[in-house]
Amino acid sequence: MIDTFYRVVLKKCGTEDNIKALSRFLVKDFKLTYEKAEFIVHNPPAILGDMSNQENAELALQHLKGFNAECCVNTVVKDKRLPFSIRQQQLKWISKEFSKTLRACVETTLFYVTVEPIRKDIFLPSLIGKKETLEDAFRYSDSVFVIDDTTFILLGFASDRDGSDVIFEKIVNSMETHIYREIIVHIGMSIIPEDGKSFYDLMAVAKKNRFSFRKDEAGISQKIEVLQDTSQPRKKEASLSDIQVFTLCFNKARGKFYNELTALPPDVLWGALSRISISDQKKFFLKLPHDSHLTSFLAEKIKNQSDQADVETARKKVRRVISEMQLVENLKERSENQKQIVASLQHVESIFNIPDVALRVYRLASDPESDTDDVAESILIDPSLTMKILKIVNSPFYRRSGQMNSIKEAVVLLGREEVINMAFGLSLSKSFLDADLKGLLNPETLWKHSLETAFIARYLCYDIPEFKNLGAFTAGLLHDLGKVYLIENFSELYTLVIDRSEDHDILISAIEQELLGMDHGAIGRMIGDHWNLPGALVQAIGFHHQPSGAPDYPTFAAIIGFADYLVNMASAEQDIKHSKLKQLFKVDHMIMMKKVFSDFGTKFIENAFEETSKILSDSADILKRLDN
Repeated sequence: MIDTFYRVVLKKCGTEDNIKALSRFLVKDFKLTYEKAEFIVHNPPAILGDMSNQENAELALQHLKGFNAECCVNTVVKDKRLPFSIRQQQLKWISKEFSKTLRACVETTLFYVTVEPIRKDIFLPSLIGKKETLEDAFRYSDSVFVIDDTTFILLGFASDRDGSDVIFEKIVNSMETHIYREIIVHIGMSIIPEDGKSFYDLMAVAKKNRFSFRKDEAGISQKIEVLQDTSQPRKKEASLSDIQVFTLCFNKARGKFYNELTALPPDVLWGALSRISISDQKKFFLKLPHDSHLTSFLAEKIKNQSDQADVETARKKVRRVISEMQLVENLKERSENQKQIVASLQHVESIFNIPDVALRVYRLASDPESDTDDVAESILIDPSLTMKILKIVNSPFYRRSGQMNSIKEAVVLLGREEVINMAFGLSLSKSFLDADLKGLLNPETLWKHSLETAFIARYLCYDIPEFKNLGAFTAGLLHDLGKVYLIENFSELYTLVIDRSEDHDILISAIEQELLGMDHGAIGRMIGDHWNLPGALVQAIGFHHQPSGAPDYPTFAAIIGFADYLVNMASAEQDIKHSKLKQLFKVDHMIMMKKVFSDFGTKFIENAFEETSKILSDSADILKRLDN
């Protein structure tokens, strides 16, 4: 079995002030001891850790860059046939070297080398930073591959078992000279082609009989022990530590259980949060409603990493929450549901087909040679689409004095991109009205909400040049596409989602994550990828509930999420039961929106809400008649 991980590597550090903060961050987020973190920040480079989730690795990267640290994320693979994780590119390079050796029929020796200090209180500089030094230390006919902080592979031509002692001595000398004097060097050896013709075969031989070397008082390398193969994973401990419990709870709690955590007294909540990594603290913080009573309190605590925390009470409370969650069963069920949905999405026939007219319009958008006549002709082929566009462009939303009587006139007055986005979105969203929503949702209600969100998204982006042509109208129309897919393909599961949302007054997307392991935004993103939609559009659909997760367009995703929030709040203005809708607009959105609008805050939200209500009121008639 081969697993993929994302390796976070610290390459350089910033100023002394940043180094202190960075050291604290490494202790919290990468579970390093204070002494180890201090050594790393003063002696980069070093590997900080391998993460199974790419999003977590990218988030850690952002935090590190905030400390003016130079860092990167490398994709590594873990194969049970190897005792280490290795970069994919390195694996290719090594395979090429083997191919050349086998073709040339030259006997070659593989040396598998790891190092460790003689005492636990000593830290060694990473081999990553010594790559060029190691290459220079061995003759040009040898190839050196630095795998990680403590491991490298040496391929040496024209060596055999009888002559290996010379190479062993050379390796030990090099390690003591360039790494550290008081060091133990472990070396395994295999020969091509005698011990095998693949990297995996040779590594199996090399790791089976490894030897440890250390210089004696006379300066001669002595073989001190034979190492057994320790590549098999150890059995996990039966119980979890407090930190593991806290981390598991905060990362996995969704819906009702997330709300139970936010309902804890602030000092008790911080008592638990203070025990987990800063990255996990921030992920929890970003999910809070923007007007939560906890935002100011936790922002200060997370920033200063306050030591004042009621950990003892937090331990009792959090373990009670986990007990209520029936964590193992809950997570297993969530995982199975997620696998089932993802498997379904991998079957092309289960995904809505993109309409022909949408394909035509999309091709025009990608063709710089297309002109006004081309756009108009592609739309006129579909009379229903033509009528929808003319109704919208002549609605009060556009606030034009004269009537536009043709698509060509609309293209001339509004611009090619504006009409293409509108036509594309309207033709794609036809799936809403054609969908069998099993009585769980009203197709017309869903369509109306989507169209209103499109109007407001376009209004919010109108004066922002970099967003104006990203497809805000289409993103607004399609932001709930994942709901349609889930209802059509997993109606029984989605019935549970809706029932639990209503019973506990919790947002639909939060319950989706609790039961399905993903929300409708993630489903919409997968469909968008299948349709090969533009990246900005796919990310806006996929991350409108969690914009910081969008790798390239987080602020655009935040705008679509804000538009969704405004429309929902305007629709529910008179209904006090919809207080849960405030959960739609999170701290995450707030932070992103401040990057777009310098004056974003309470007053801005109030003004945007008033304008939304006016736009929807003025456009109410056109929204009703659009599909007549």
